[in-house]
Amino acid sequence: MRCRKCGTEIKEGSLYCEICGEEVRIVPDYSSLDELLAEHVRNELYSNIQQYDKKIAIKSKRKQKNCHKKMRIILSSLFFVILVGLLLYQISYAGYIKKGYNALKKENYDTAIQHFESAIKKDDKKAGGYKGIADVYLAKNAFYSAEEVFLKEIERQKNNEELYKSLIQIYIDAKKKDRIPILLANCKSESVLSTLSDYAVEKPSFSLKRDFYNKKEELELYSKGNDIYYTLDGSEPSKTTGAKYNKDLPILLDEGNWIVRAVAVNKKGIPSLLSKHTYKIQTPLTEAPIVSPSSGLYEQQEKITVEVKDGYTAYYAFGTTEPTEENWKKYIGPIPMPQGNLIFSAILVENSTGKTSAVTVRNYDLEMDIVEDENIQEYIQN
Repeated sequence: MRCRKCGTEIKEGSLYCEICGEEVRIVPDYSSLDELLAEHVRNELYSNIQQYDKKIAIKSKRKQKNCHKKMRIILSSLFFVILVGLLLYQISYAGYIKKGYNALKKENYDTAIQHFESAIKKDDKKAGGYKGIADVYLAKNAFYSAEEVFLKEIERQKNNEELYKSLIQIYIDAKKKDRIPILLANCKSESVLSTLSDYAVEKPSFSLKRDFYNKKEELELYSKGNDIYYTLDGSEPSKTTGAKYNKDLPILLDEGNWIVRAVAVNKKGIPSLLSKHTYKIQTPLTEAPIVSPSSGLYEQQEKITVEVKDGYTAYYAFGTTEPTEENWKKYIGPIPMPQGNLIFSAILVENSTGKTSAVTVRNYDLEMDIVEDENIQEYIQN
């Protein structure tokens, strides 16, 4: 008989199981067949579990081995890809640029230029290669050689915005912003000018357009949205060398000669092209010259005379009430009155100062059948 709790064989006459201490029932409450079947089931189940565990372990080992194999393949492939990528990078545009700057840091200038030139051969539209060569020249304090690298290529690639931007940045870094307006003034590409509109500064315009004025004038300067700096003595204006224009206080031009130069500067500190104008302000003498005879209708030819004071020179013109330096004729003596209806004007010029007098105007109407002096026409024509 077996213990109903642990299944141990119980000796005859024993009241308790020697193993688990379970009380032995003299009359069993289950059949021995059920016990045998249960025992068989337990043994089969245990055996199946062990076999299953072995299979799982084998599969796990195989799977782990396969995973390791796959991992080795993946890592090998990844390493190969990285290696190929590194090799390709070394001969790529970016690779040459990086090698160029590495050489530049070591001051191996010739090697650096070779790498940058290799990058340009890969892609001559990008500005990086040209920028690298320019940086080599800048490192050697050769600014104009650096500038020439870009100017030469811009001449070939007139619509390459990237080249313009890089050169502008070089101007800014080198504190040569005054070269930016010159660069843009020579640009004929509408797309480039549109893209770089923030760097294009409208040069100042002047309110006074003529060169000569006979009274004091107020000069106003214009450049929309920009500051304006100016000089009156012909020197170059800038934020440090010129006077800042105040739109509420026009520039007063008194008597004399003025060479006005002005430049506009935007909020980025970029200047415009230079504007220049020369003005001559000369107030006239109060007395106009005395001219004889007076205006009127004449039937006989008269001599026109101009009274010239000491220290003065007289000038005259036919056909205008405003003589200019272009149509003035120097008065050297009486002038035969021309045939027909003509205007005669005369002025005096002070020899020491160059000041002019007011203009004396006469209107002569000479009607005669015969012209007494054939040389009259020479006065009119000359």
